[in-house]
Amino acid sequence: MNEKWIVERAERKDGRLWLKVDDALVLPAGVMPKRHMLVDSDALAFVYILETEDRFLYVMVPKPWWPELKAALDAKEPVWLRCGDRTLELEQFHDELSYLLENIRGNANYGEALERAVQEMFFTG
Repeated sequence: MNEKWIVERAERKDGRLWLKVDDALVLPAGVMPKRHMLVDSDALAFVYILETEDRFLYVMVPKPWWPELKAALDAKEPVWLRCGDRTLELEQFHDELSYLLENIRGNANYGEALERAVQEMFFTG
């Protein structure tokens, strides 16, 4: 069964952006980055996909952590997931995020709230 994991904290440290989820969650054996992202317009979240042999894990990055995403994107810092004591690099995160941002910009198909939030955070100032 597919699962949604919500980022509870984002921290830029040691030249990386660390996305942290609930410590009770456990990265399954064999989990791999799918190198693909989606958006959840209703939740105002970017979603990075991880996969195992039999399911997907959706790492949700809600709007409160977008300032850290923008800073890491601007600094070209790699993005890592911390889950308890395990870590995993979210490969191609910046490429995927940049692609989504350009597609969302000026595109009401993603919903006005998401379009406005993306414009304000990533393209203004």
